[in-house]
Amino acid sequence: MKLLLSRFMSDATRAYAGIISDKTQLSVQHSHDYFEFFVVYRGTGTHRVNGARRPLGKGSVVLVRPDDDHAYSDLSSDFAIINVLVPSPTMGALFDYLGPSFEADRLLAAHLPPSAVVSPPAFKALVAELEKLVLSKRLLKSRADAYFRIVLLKLLVACSPLEPRTRHADVPSWLRWVALEMMKPENFIEGLPAFWRLAGKSEEHVSRACRRFLHRTPTELVNELRLEHAAREILRTDAKIITICGESGFDSLSYFYRRFKQRYGLTPRELRERPDRLAAEASLLSGSLIDVGIPPATALDATGRNGG
Repeated sequence: MKLLLSRFMSDATRAYAGIISDKTQLSVQHSHDYFEFFVVYRGTGTHRVNGARRPLGKGSVVLVRPDDDHAYSDLSSDFAIINVLVPSPTMGALFDYLGPSFEADRLLAAHLPPSAVVSPPAFKALVAELEKLVLSKRLLKSRADAYFRIVLLKLLVACSPLEPRTRHADVPSWLRWVALEMMKPENFIEGLPAFWRLAGKSEEHVSRACRRFLHRTPTELVNELRLEHAAREILRTDAKIITICGESGFDSLSYFYRRFKQRYGLTPRELRERPDRLAAEASLLSGSLIDVGIPPATALDATGRNGG
C-alpha cells in the first residue's frame, strides 16, 4: 500500500506530526510519496523495512524515504512513536541548503534508511522538541512553519550526523575525545599538562597512542592547535602579534615565528599583511585539523570517555 501526503494534509507545504501507538495501524506494510521521520517514544519493537528487520527501542530515530517499504512488528504493549511527515520538496530544499558537501545521496541511495539511537539526554531534548511540534499549530500559530523547519534539521542531524571522514577508523574513542577537548583554548594554552590530565593515562601510553593513531606526538598536536588558533586571530583581529603569541600558549616569540613559517609558509606578519584575509583563511585553515572523527555519544560514559 502506498500512502499519499494528500491523505493527511491539504497544504503540501505544511508538516504533519503526531504520536502513534495503534498497533493495527503500525503493522500495515506500506510506502509513501513523502519522507517520514519517526522517533520511538517508548517501548520496543522491530522495524521491517526493505526486506530487513531492525530492532527498535526508546531513542531510535529513523528517516524513512519515499518508496521505502516498511511496517512495525513484535511491539511491546507500551510501544509508541512520534512521527513527522515531510513533503518531498521540503526535504529537497533542506538538502539544497546543506549543500553538496552534505552528500545527500549517501542517505537516499542506501538500501536501508538512515537510523541512529540517541543518548538519553539527547532523547529527552529531542522529545521535548517533538512534543512541542505536535502542539505547534495551537501553541506557536503563525510561527509553526518556522519551528517545523528547525525541528526538521535537528531530526536529520540526529539520525544521520555529519561526522568527519576518517582515515583512522580504529582510533580509540578516549583519544578522539581527548583530541577534541584539546581544541578548547583553555586546554591547548595549558598544553601537555592538560593533555595528560584529560587522558587519565600514563604519559608513555598517551604518547604511543598519538604516534600510532594520529601520526604526531602530543607536543606536535598541541603546537598545531596553538598555531591554528594564532592564525585565525591574526586574520580576524588587529591584536598585536606578540599578544596573540602569548595568548596562544607560546612563551617564545622567535619559536612561534619559526613554527608558524614552517606550517603556513608565511610569517605571522606576512599573513597579517595579506589583503585577502577571508581567502587566506579559507585556503590555510580549511578542513579539520585532526582527521580522527567524533566518537558516537552512545560509546561514551558520563565523563565523555570510554574504555580502551
